[in-house]
Amino acid sequence: MYILGHRGIPVLYKENTLVSLNKAIELGAHGIETDVRLSKDGVPVLIHDDNIRSFAGVDIKIRDLSLSELKEYTFSGLTIPTLEEFLKSAPPGKCLNIEIKEYEAGEIAIEMCERYYSGEKIYSSFNHKLITELKERYPKLKFGYLFEESHAGMSEEEIIGLFDKNTFSAHLPVVGLAYYPDIFMSIIQRLKEKDIKIVMWTVNSKEEIEKIWNFVDYVITDDVRIFL
Repeated sequence: MYILGHRGIPVLYKENTLVSLNKAIELGAHGIETDVRLSKDGVPVLIHDDNIRSFAGVDIKIRDLSLSELKEYTFSGLTIPTLEEFLKSAPPGKCLNIEIKEYEAGEIAIEMCERYYSGEKIYSSFNHKLITELKERYPKLKFGYLFEESHAGMSEEEIIGLFDKNTFSAHLPVVGLAYYPDIFMSIIQRLKEKDIKIVMWTVNSKEEIEKIWNFVDYVITDDVRIFL
């Protein structure tokens, strides 16, 4: 089982900052999960929300700020990093789960990661159309479908059908085990039969995945120390 820091180690440092991302790895994580968006001038930056409200207390969209403008906003002296800054600072040989938050960021993020980082890279998104297109375009790379509450209306067959070819992983919310235990277990078992890797997010106690421990390949957690 691989342990990935959820946006770094946010219980210690502000999420998606360089110090948080690299600290998770320094503490022993096998890698990290992080989020990619584009600035106004098309630079991939690492931030979860589409605005900087939770980072700098100002309600401004990421897409409305150039990189130089974005760097003017700080959180305790920390700035929002670019994808390139992180790729060049991270130690090689780790696993990076790059969550693509915007359709337009897909190819730019992939090409940058492939150029600058030597290690396992998994590209995932809640935008299933985007992942379907990208996995066709880059058949040798690893892609995964992310699932959340908005996908609860999908049938089991629709979900399984996404993984017919050239898909590496399924990224499932751990809360699904509590709300839909039977369906969840059925989907996991069928995906494992297809040799699909199971990525669970966001898992913050061992007890949360005790029943499916043997099915899980990657755990994304706010505190990597729990599993290390």
